[in-house]
Parts: sequence; C-alpha cells; structure tokens
Amino acid sequence: MPKIKLLLLLLFFATLSYSQSKEAMIRVNARAQKDKIVLRWAIDSPSEWKKAHKKGFVINRITVLRNGKIVPKPEKTLLTPTPLKPDVLDAWLDLAQKDGNAAIIAQAIYGDSFEVTGAKEGSISKIISMADELDQRYTFALYAADMNFDAAVKAGWGYVDTNIKENEVYAYQISVFETPKVKKASSMIGLKDYTDLPAPTDFIAIADDKKVMLSWDYETFKTIYTSFMVEKSEDGSNYKPIANTPLVNLNDKEGSPSKSMYYIDTLKVNDKLYHYRLYGITSFGEKGQLTKPITATGITAVSVAARLTDYNIINSNEVNLVWEYPQESENTIQGYEINLAPDDKGPYKVVSKLIAPADRKFNFKESLYPSNYFKISTVGKNNQRLTSHSMLVQPVDSIPPAKPTGLEGAIDSLGVVNLKWKANTERDLRGYRILRANNPDEEFVDIYHKAFTGTTYKDTVSLKLTNSKVYYKVAAEDMRYNISEPSEALVLDKPDKIPPAAPIFKDYDSKEGKVTLKWIRSYSEDVVGYKLVRREKGQPEWTELKQMNDTIQEFTDQKVENRKVYQYGIMAKDKSNLWSSLEHSTVTVTVLDFTPIKTINFLEGIPDREKKKIILNWDYIKNKEKVLGVSIYKNVKGSPPTLWREVNSEVRTLEDFKLKMNTEYEYRLIPDLKNNNPAMQEILTVVY
Repeated sequence: MPKIKLLLLLLFFATLSYSQSKEAMIRVNARAQKDKIVLRWAIDSPSEWKKAHKKGFVINRITVLRNGKIVPKPEKTLLTPTPLKPDVLDAWLDLAQKDGNAAIIAQAIYGDSFEVTGAKEGSISKIISMADELDQRYTFALYAADMNFDAAVKAGWGYVDTNIKENEVYAYQISVFETPKVKKASSMIGLKDYTDLPAPTDFIAIADDKKVMLSWDYETFKTIYTSFMVEKSEDGSNYKPIANTPLVNLNDKEGSPSKSMYYIDTLKVNDKLYHYRLYGITSFGEKGQLTKPITATGITAVSVAARLTDYNIINSNEVNLVWEYPQESENTIQGYEINLAPDDKGPYKVVSKLIAPADRKFNFKESLYPSNYFKISTVGKNNQRLTSHSMLVQPVDSIPPAKPTGLEGAIDSLGVVNLKWKANTERDLRGYRILRANNPDEEFVDIYHKAFTGTTYKDTVSLKLTNSKVYYKVAAEDMRYNISEPSEALVLDKPDKIPPAAPIFKDYDSKEGKVTLKWIRSYSEDVVGYKLVRREKGQPEWTELKQMNDTIQEFTDQKVENRKVYQYGIMAKDKSNLWSSLEHSTVTVTVLDFTPIKTINFLEGIPDREKKKIILNWDYIKNKEKVLGVSIYKNVKGSPPTLWREVNSEVRTLEDFKLKMNTEYEYRLIPDLKNNNPAMQEILTVVY
C-alpha cells in the first residue's frame, strides 16, 4: 500500500487507555442488543497487538445459564473455526473511501510507514508524533476502531453473535491463537442484559459574545460512550450536527480525570435564539438517547466603560458620586458597580449592589478612609466588566476614633507583659497609643512614643521594684492625628519571685518494709500544696512520690527494698508556682525488714517402703528473689533437727535411704537467697 499521510485535526483515544504493561492482556467490552450480542476487544501491548495481526483471535462461547438456572454441564461452542484476522488490504478499499477511520486502521495495519501531519504545536497529535511509529499505529488504530465498529469487525477486533437465545446467558472467552503469554479476556452477558442507552445529563449552555460554551456530565458516561455529538438548530425543529466528526474528550487523564466535557460553538450573530441537543455514541456505533433541547442567545460584549466625573462630600462618612455613560448603550449592560480602596494600587472592594443602567448617581455613606479611591465598573450581560480610572475623595476629619475596649493582659515570671485588645473599626485608623503607670494615682506615660499598629503588644517591667501592680491604658489615633479617649485601666499583678519557706521533717519510722514520714508545714501564707520526692542515697536525680494539698502532714512509702538507704525530700509550692528549697528539707532512712519471705510453693514427701526410701520433691515461687540453694534439716519427730543436706537451686528432688520402719520423720527446708533476705522455712512430716 502506498505511503499515506494522515491529516488529523482532532485525535486521541481517551476513554479506553490501552497502555503497555509487564503482562500483555486482552481487554473486552460486550453489549446486548435486542437480537444480538456485540463484542469489542483489544490487546494492551503495541508489540503483541502487531503480532496478533498474523495469529488472529479465537472466540469461545460457553452457555452458563438457561431459563435462569445454571447449566449442569456448560456447553462450549467455538465461534471462530478460523481465527479472526484483519481482512486483506484490497477488501478495505470501499469502506476506507467512505470513512476516514477505516482508512486509518488499514494504514496502521498494512501501511509501509505511518506519519501524523497537520499537527499544530502543542496539539495532541504533535505529542503522539513524538512517540515511535509502532505506538502511533497502535494508538490511532484503536481510536479509529472505537469510532467505527464495522471497521473494527473488519480488522478482527469485533464480533457480532446472532445465533443466541433469549433464555440463555453466555460467557465469551477471547484469546490470541496459540499465544498463551497474552492473557485472555472473558465477559458474561445475555439478551436479558439489554438496556436502552441513556441520554447524557447536566447539558447546559453559557452564552458569550458570538459564542456559546456547551458542557455536560462526562464522568458518569465515559464508560458507556466513547464520543458525543451535538446537534444545533436555528428554528427548534431542523437539527444538524455541529461538527463533521464525533467529539472526544482530550482532557481525561489517569490521575486527573475529567468530570465534565466542553465544546465552544461560534455564532454568526448575537441576539438570536439557538437550540442544542446532545447524544452519546458507543464503541459499537450505537447512538444513545437525545437530551432535551436547550437554548442560548449570544450576548454583546461591553465596549464602552462608564467614567466618574464628580463627587460631593456630605460628611466624614458620606459622599455622593456622579458618572457618565452613553444612553444608547444602556440596553447592552446589566448595570454598574462601585469599587473602593484606601490606595490607588488597591486592592479594591465592591461597595455597592448592582446599580441600574439608567442611574448616574450613587450615595456612599459607610465609613470613609482618609484617602478614598473610587472606581466604577460597567457590567455586561455576560458578566464582563470594564472598569474606569480611579477618582480620589478626601473628606475633612476632626472626629477622634472610639475609645478602645477589651484590654486584657498578663505578666509572666520574667516580667514580660503581653497585652491585647479589640480592634477599632474606623477605616482611617492609624494605630494605638500604649500608656502605662506604676501606681493608680500617677500620670500614665506613652511607652511606645508613636502610633502602634496591631492589637497585641509586648512590654517588660522590673520585678525588683516595690510596686506589686502595674497599670495600662490604650488610646486610638486616626490618620488626622485625632486621639481617642483612653480605654479603661487594666490592673496587672506582678509575679511573686520569692519562693515559700521550706517545710521540715519532724519524724520518720521504718518497719515491716515500709517508711512512714511526718513533717511540719511551711509557715508561708500563700502555700497551696506540697511535693514529696525520693532517691537512693548516692543517686543524683530525685523521683516524685506524691503531690498533696496543704492539709496533709504524713505519708507512708510502701515501695521500698530491704537493706537500701533512701533520701526523702519535701517541698512547698505557693500560688505563683514557686517551690521551696530542699537544702534543709531532707531526711535519710535505712530500710530494714526481717520478715521471712515465702520462697517454696510446692513440697511433698513420698515414702517408698519396697525400695526403702523417702522421695522429697519441691519447687520455688517464680518471679521472687533469686535462690542460691537450700539447706535441709532432718529429725525424728520429737527430737532436735540436724543438717542433712545442702544443695544448689538446680536440685528440686532428693532421696533418703537412712530410715527405720514405723518412724515419723520431719524435714525442714530453708532457702538461701541472693540478697541475704531471710527466707521462710518449710516443714514436711513423712511417716515411714
């Protein structure tokens, strides 16, 4: 076939993305029609797609349901005794002359070369042309197959099954002939699955100057339709397609899917009613239901802007503005908007509702800035705005701002003062004067020496001075240097930097593995609580045992270890969270506990008269003190015990052969603990 160059104005396969992956596989789409089932498929690998031209595709149909019941032995039918391959080149001539999509497929399969021409810089065709030739053939062929189902069938990528029954459901399996490495595809469908194709939704039109932007819901219908067609009418009866080829979405990308689809239609004239309707087209060439018609009329753009010409200041917060605009252009606009900013560079804010086209005056009576820059915007019927140059309005102002309110603050332990207050609402506000005094009767002094901008201020005061309080006021100042009445005075207490007197221990007791402490409270009046701390003697860090209120004067520490030496400390806390010193508030206590510890939890003696012995078995309590061994004392009941055996902790059983018949023996087991704590002895009586 001679070299064909394709002139493409709008091409890209968007809704069905066949990308090359590690494992090539077939993707299939099936649809039930009234009397047949149609199939469309493709391989998601360009290289395997090319190989399949020679191998062909095999279709098996398996009957899985009949009359709503599962077929016990599925019936398998080979629909393609000869694998489906593209028709020979000569067979494409008639169809290619009628439809450009068929020509694209034929060129992609049989052409000596494949080039994309006529692509504008930045267009989708330009991007595709940068890929290698095989990818171009693959991408354009699959796109063209979605646009013409007859061409897809001719290429061996589609099939129509008419030998079917209404009461049966089939599973179709599609594979590449003798190519197991390409994963086959399956689809289950029956005539009962037939449904009417829906009309697209959210079809709207937005009119502009000699153009209309049409949009509709794309996200919902992209799995149903591969393209769309808009029809247009000037009389509401006779509709014609708005384009020569169906419309496809070039903006739907993986990771950034499109919710809507858009098309801009140009109009010959404004002020004329146009009618539009829309339908979708499936990959099988089916046309969906039409939407209800919508209408739009072009809107003439604004070409002349209104111009502010004069103003009249009523008072410091009110001004009348005057402008001019051609009367003959009033019917082309919605009206006017007034914009205001304190600076010529902006930002400007709209300060009026939409003013009628016939009006030429506006009364502004909100708070004015010291310098006011007004602009007027002419609003067209398409919401287009043309804005005038600014006009400066400066009112005379001798009225001071309102007295500031909401002054509050706090002083931290370093003498840093944080103040805040509510912002004044005057537009011409310059800032605030910060005033301070150390006593209520002395004169307040301006500590910032100029207008402060903001509503939070940080100050520092000396904590060494004798005054216990500090006083603040704030006054507002406007751009004309008018100063308001000062705010109400804020009185702040200076923080207490002297810690409370230390409490002292008066007594302690250590017995039965517990330490009981008693102390004398601090004599400082502002004490709110105490903290008891402990450490092992020789350790640098203290551990908190308990925090208590001012009424408690005694504490028992039960979490101590025998034979250890502990140091205890007691501290007092005042209302300013200052803690007393530990220098003279500590006591050292040695824990001595001679209570025997139960160590053996199992002990038995078994007399064996045949073998003339007694077997002793015992075990130790787990997770207790480590046992080094055990001493066992023996005696005939009623006589003093003597040491019989000493064994290590690994031994848990012994046998005694030095016995006399009809004698009652006592065994006493005394464990030896690693920490030298006394262990409780266990006594066992055995009659032999």
